[in-house]
Amino acid sequence: MSIKLFLATCLSLFLIGCSEKAHKTDYGTYLGGEIVNPTSNFVVLRKNDMLVDTIRLDQNNRFLYEIQDPEKGLYQIFHNEGQIIYLEPNDSIMLRVNTYEFDETLTFSGYGAPQNNLMVELFLKNEHENELMLQEEIYQQDPETFNRSIASLKQERQALVDDFFKKNTSDNYFEKIANTIVNYDFYARKEVYPMSHFGVDRVTFLESLPKSFYDYREEVDFNDASLLELYSYQRFLINYFNQAAFKDYYKQEAYDPLSFTHNLHKLRLIETEVDNDSVESFLLTRTIRDYLANSNDKKGGQTLYDMYMERIASKDDKFIIKSLYEANKNIETGKRIPNEKLINIDSDTLNFDAIINKPSFIFFWSSSRKSHAIRAQKLARSLQKKYPEYTYIAINVNDTFEHWQKTIARYNFDVSKQYYFTDKFDELSKDLALNSLLKTFIVDRNGIIINAHANIFSSNFENELLQGLNR
Repeated sequence: MSIKLFLATCLSLFLIGCSEKAHKTDYGTYLGGEIVNPTSNFVVLRKNDMLVDTIRLDQNNRFLYEIQDPEKGLYQIFHNEGQIIYLEPNDSIMLRVNTYEFDETLTFSGYGAPQNNLMVELFLKNEHENELMLQEEIYQQDPETFNRSIASLKQERQALVDDFFKKNTSDNYFEKIANTIVNYDFYARKEVYPMSHFGVDRVTFLESLPKSFYDYREEVDFNDASLLELYSYQRFLINYFNQAAFKDYYKQEAYDPLSFTHNLHKLRLIETEVDNDSVESFLLTRTIRDYLANSNDKKGGQTLYDMYMERIASKDDKFIIKSLYEANKNIETGKRIPNEKLINIDSDTLNFDAIINKPSFIFFWSSSRKSHAIRAQKLARSLQKKYPEYTYIAINVNDTFEHWQKTIARYNFDVSKQYYFTDKFDELSKDLALNSLLKTFIVDRNGIIINAHANIFSSNFENELLQGLNR
């Protein structure tokens, strides 16, 4: 069979619905599928945070791609949103997803599909559990009750994984991945528990925890680069080092993950406790990136930046952080916000000078983060009613113009406050030091920056708005 004929056969099978019991192919390793309501004409495939290829969609929004010399393991696929997938040589996986409900509609068929459908199921289960933990205030329970609550959630997930391996043949590596997802989400919740528990003195509460509370740490591997693609492993590492850093200074200062003190201790601990270069680089880069993106402390930022640049080996990571550090100089307090070009709902091209005529808070959103977008728009409306001296500006990034319009209409966002950023996200990163949708700007009526590192969801955000009015 020729390769062209094989590709046509694969795509035909996809159109009529591939069976999860399909066999491995001897013709290569393939990834294909269909994107419903696409936001661009391509998908991106990455591994180990490096680009594998950009894959074009055809006129029917479908694609089929042969992966040359594939390495077994975790990959990332992106189309407006991203998800982790698992691939082995000679797999033939087809996916289907609707961008309006990305995670909820993502399904796989073909050889290698069961493993990927399991990972999606575990991901959605984690999302549901997170909502449940907030609704039932599980983080506010006493340690013994909290342990029982999250152990019950873990047991449900473990039963799901165990049942999967009874019904499906898989290698030891994927078993490790599946069990890591279960275990490290559990570990991450244990680490964040004392930092999320309120109503008592945090120092006293930390010291009151039974010694056995963190026995699981004996099973933890801080140096497994093969797990770095997994969100559960990332969450655990970040939560662990946040708590460990706080324990270094908790008798001198209150817990503040954005403070210079906290991040200084965190960087030092990562250097001390992590031996693997890839894991260390991930943690150091995430820490300094989040600090620079959320702090107005110029002196502290310089100190931590210098520490990072001396330690890190990756030229790519150094370039990213240097670019962010330089971009921060554009948005220092007292400077005018860079005059970005924007488009309104009527397709008129405007800029900040034309839009800003009263004190404003500016936030960013994308349909790839729907829950964030809906929450931010709802909160912005309520804040404007509470503080009528302010207006808000909601800027969409990373969507097509048509998709942006559809999302506004679908969720009934206030069209008079909506703007679309025409250039690539990289331009915003360079001009506004924007590397997270959580960043919110507060500016005065002349577009002079009051705070370039606010967060509309922060418990302190209303105080920051009031301080802006009192300037």
